[in-house]
Amino acid sequence: MAWAFVWSIHPVANYDWARSVVLMGLLWFSGPLIAFAISVGALTLGKATSSRLMKRAVAVHFWLSLIIALVGLTISHLGFLSGLFMLLAALVDLPILVLAPSRVDNPIAEKLVHTSVVLSIAGPVVGLFAWSALNVKIVEWRALAVAGSYPYCVQVPAGYLGLSKTVTQSAELTGLRMRTPFTNGGGSADFQFAFHAVLVVRKGGEAQFYNWSYFAQNFVPVSDSAVKSLHLRAACEPKVAFFDTLASS
Repeated sequence: MAWAFVWSIHPVANYDWARSVVLMGLLWFSGPLIAFAISVGALTLGKATSSRLMKRAVAVHFWLSLIIALVGLTISHLGFLSGLFMLLAALVDLPILVLAPSRVDNPIAEKLVHTSVVLSIAGPVVGLFAWSALNVKIVEWRALAVAGSYPYCVQVPAGYLGLSKTVTQSAELTGLRMRTPFTNGGGSADFQFAFHAVLVVRKGGEAQFYNWSYFAQNFVPVSDSAVKSLHLRAACEPKVAFFDTLASS
């Protein structure tokens, strides 16, 4: 849920912070956000009826999301994907509705319920941003292992189809930023054509390309056919200590 929410409103996926996309993302996941806000308030203010209020608020969001999802899935011009995402939002509400009690008489149990809600929602978000920051070092370690003693550099998509740029800041290697942007190939829809990042290693006067794979958590060789079809070129200048030249932020 945390990944879906953050990435749905992330500027790399939408070129910029689009207001309509952010509002839609908040609508999709407002159920857990409501539960989180009520639980934080309960732990801060000590309200005895917070569990019942939380469950009722999430129940309203669940049924609204379910109705909108069914309408979106059945009426074509509203968009199948919108209906599917609203169905996802309803499914995200289910654990809260099932596990959260309607009423808790024991103050300790009440506090435990709201603490669990806060941790279950805030924990993945914190973990997501922690992984994003750690990705900088992971990319660096993997690049050094692949390049060895040869000059190397890392380039990322420049936002337009077929264009790349040199990484100049370590922040460009964070997990939430080092992603393939959506670009238009000339049709009516946007697609992901480029690589997340490309390691360029100069061996024997020739450039060798390695694509960053999040699945493998490593740089993997780019085939000759992929280099030709994607018109892959070195947009950065390989250096022996490339990462030492990057700005820290």
